[in-house]
Formats: sequence, C-alpha cells, structure tokens
Amino acid sequence: MSLEEILKEKRKVADSLPIFAEHDSPSVKNYTPLKENDLLPILRSSKSGCAGMQRNITTHNGSPCRLFGGGSINFLPLVDAVSGGLVKAEDIFNDTYDKMSAINQGYFNDGFYLGIPSRFQGDKMINILHTGDRDFNVRNFYSIGSNTSAKILENFVITGNTSVSQGTVIRIGENSSLDYFLLEDEENTQLSYLERTIFMERYSTLRIHHLSLPGKKSISRFRVIQVGEHAESGYYGAALGKNDEHLDLEVYTDHRAVHGKNDTAFKGILGGKSSLIFRGYIRIEEKALNVESFLLANLLLLTKEAVGNALPVLEIFNGDVKAKHGESVSNISEEQITYLMSRGLDPRTAKKAVIEGFISPIIYPLPEDISRKYLQIVEEVIGDD
Repeated sequence: MSLEEILKEKRKVADSLPIFAEHDSPSVKNYTPLKENDLLPILRSSKSGCAGMQRNITTHNGSPCRLFGGGSINFLPLVDAVSGGLVKAEDIFNDTYDKMSAINQGYFNDGFYLGIPSRFQGDKMINILHTGDRDFNVRNFYSIGSNTSAKILENFVITGNTSVSQGTVIRIGENSSLDYFLLEDEENTQLSYLERTIFMERYSTLRIHHLSLPGKKSISRFRVIQVGEHAESGYYGAALGKNDEHLDLEVYTDHRAVHGKNDTAFKGILGGKSSLIFRGYIRIEEKALNVESFLLANLLLLTKEAVGNALPVLEIFNGDVKAKHGESVSNISEEQITYLMSRGLDPRTAKKAVIEGFISPIIYPLPEDISRKYLQIVEEVIGDD
C-alpha cells in the first residue's frame, strides 16, 4: 500500500475511536481525561517549516531543519525518505493503542527520517534538538543499521501554550547498540503526546535514559519490542512535577524471542499539586523462553496535594522465565531529614540531600552536563514546595 492509502485507513480508525473509553484492566484504563477541545489543536495543525539557521540536527514545530556535520548519516523529510525508497511506508506505523495514538498516525503532517548506516561506530553523541512555538503533529523514523554503535540525544524546548504530538518508530539492526537519551522539557504545553516504538533485532542492545518535565497534560509511551533473540534492553527514567502538571507514562516491553533481557527502573518526584501515573508492562510470549525481565518504580511525594500511582502489569505465557516487579509510593522521610539536620544541615539542604539520594541511581549515569541540569531542576522543585 502507498503512504496515502495507509493514511486513509489510519484516519478512519482515528475518527471511529472514542475520546474516552472505560476499561476494566488497570493496564489500559484511561488516566488522563481528554475532551474534544484538547484534540482540536493537534487535528488542525499544519506543516510549519524552519526558522533561521539551526545547529546540529534540529526540528522546528516538527519540521526537519538541518544536519550539521552528519557525514554518512541521512537526515531528510520523512515523505522524501518514503518516496526515495529508504523506508517502506508501512514501516513508519505501528499498532494503534487509543485515540491519541490513532490521531498521531492518521493525521501527522510532517516529520523526518534519520538513517544511521551499518557498521557505523559513533563515539560522539548525535544531538537532535526539537524546538516549537505552535501546535504540531509529526511522525519520525530512525533506522539503525546492523553492526552499528550509536548514541542519540533528543532534547525538547517547547514554548507557548501549545499542543504537540510526536510519534517515532526506531528499528535497531542485528548486533547493534543504541544509547538513547530523551529529555522532555514541555512545561509550557497544554497537551503533549510522545510515543516511541522501538523494534530490536537479534543480539541488539538498547539503553533508554528518559527525563521528563511534563506540561499541563502529558502522555508519554515507550514500547520496546524484542523481535530477535538475545536482545537486551533497559529503560531508566525520572520525572519531576513542580506545580499542577500531570504525566501519564507507560513503559511496555514485549519479549517475542528467546534469551531476551530487560531492566526497567523509574523514579518520580512530585511537588505542588502535580500528579503522575506510571504503568510498567512486561509481556513474555509463549515462544520467548529463557527471558529475564525486571521492573522497578518508586514515587516520592513532597506535598499532601501531590498524587502518584504506579501500576505493574506482567503477562507471562511460559514457565521458563525470570521476572519480578517492585513499586512504592511514599512521602519524603521526616526521619531522614531530622537525622541530616542533627548532623548540621539546614532543612532545605537536608531535603535536597534526601531527594538527590532518591534520584541518583537514574541521574548520575548520565553525561555530566545533563545530570547537572536536572539537579538544578530539583532545586526548583524544593523551592516551589
């Protein structure tokens, strides 16, 4: 099917799905209330184009702008990559999960293709900066060739009371590794929908480092699908809520082949009247023998008004696996703060030390400039508390 034919079918699905549908299972229940007025800005968004000179790989309102010093890396508009045969039209789509997913796939109007060739060994980080000052709805595709080692850093800087939707499909080739850093700075958005669907071939390795500063309503999804044997994935994420932000985060790992491994770890810190729902989902199919998959989520509430929920879901269809989960939602420990104050720290410094200790397993493995920026935001959370 051509891209136009697939889009036509995807739009039919998007139009037919209700905005809100109640489900019995907590794994698919709607936790972010949406109204028609929330969706209209995304449905009515149009192709924007770039503004001014950009550095590195940059997008503006979803439009690809420039590749700076890319060498063998391909960076071009998604429609050009499809028409040029770099990617099949059907490969830029994935399963439809709900209304937001369907709208992104059926009504996207821009996006880019990032192609990293086979046998590419990149020591330097590939930096992708997403800027935006208006509503947009886009879709991207990343192709990581076989026998390749790559590092990608994506950073969002969104201004204005905008509504944004961005879906990306990433395919990692055989015997390749990807270190993927995603920094969501979307405090100014009214509605944000971010979706990453990652397919892993045999003997591939993936490490996701995700930091989120959600907007008024933020929905983020990570779907890792291990289609090849001996695939190894890890998700390490953290989110900070300062005021009245809401984040609906789902991390889904689908083991479809033998000898797969996965580690999911998430930390959430909630101040003010912020709220967060974390859904960790592990699915191990019947033929996926000798799989090891683990899930851990911890939420720390700094105020009485903050709300946090962590929901684990494990679907296991064979007995030859190792899988476990652990979740906790707790208030900041007054005993720890009192102890640190007895050692000479003032109350604010003591609270900062407790929070940094809580989040350090996620933050400190990051590059120093990224971890330093995030720890500065922790200071803001404490100040707003």
